[in-house]
Amino acid sequence: MARREIVLTYGEEQTAFKFTRVDRSKLYGRKERVILDEDGERCVPAYLTHDGAALVPPGGTAHIYVDEHFDTVERSDLLAVDEAGEPLEAYASTLGEPQPLSPVAPARLLDCLITSVYELAAEELGQALKKALADGDLFESVYNYREGYDPDVLFLLSNEEGIFALIGKETGFAFLTREAPEADEDDDEEIDELDDDLDFSMM
Repeated sequence: MARREIVLTYGEEQTAFKFTRVDRSKLYGRKERVILDEDGERCVPAYLTHDGAALVPPGGTAHIYVDEHFDTVERSDLLAVDEAGEPLEAYASTLGEPQPLSPVAPARLLDCLITSVYELAAEELGQALKKALADGDLFESVYNYREGYDPDVLFLLSNEEGIFALIGKETGFAFLTREAPEADEDDDEEIDELDDDLDFSMM
């Protein structure tokens, strides 16, 4: 079984990070509203069928896959294919497997939708990577928590709070720019005849 660590390489150095997901509850704490019955017992949600004949408790419903004949299909039997119907090759989990780091510009973050933030801890951080992170450099690598067909993008960075990994997905959007006509220096500036009529002290 692969180690549950993010292993990254930079130059000739390799660093293994233990990681902890950062979420709102860890940053700000959390509150939970508890509904009690008349006896002080905690209530649990349930689902009422459309005909009102049955009350389904938690765990009483599930999602299943069916084929064109409405026969149940096991999840393990599902197969991803491309547009031509050919099977796609699954990407293995990257946990415990060294992945190379590539330096990228901060604007690269705008190409991705960040879905998770991990706080990283390394027993021994490579000196070259340590210096680059301290200088504010941003790095990119591939990340796949488990085997699948759609690997994530991992961004590595650091600040005064520690070292973090931002996990995201490619948005697939291209940024557009508006081409404004260049101003002609020979043109006289337009004079706003109402400019002197505005008295902001009256507002």
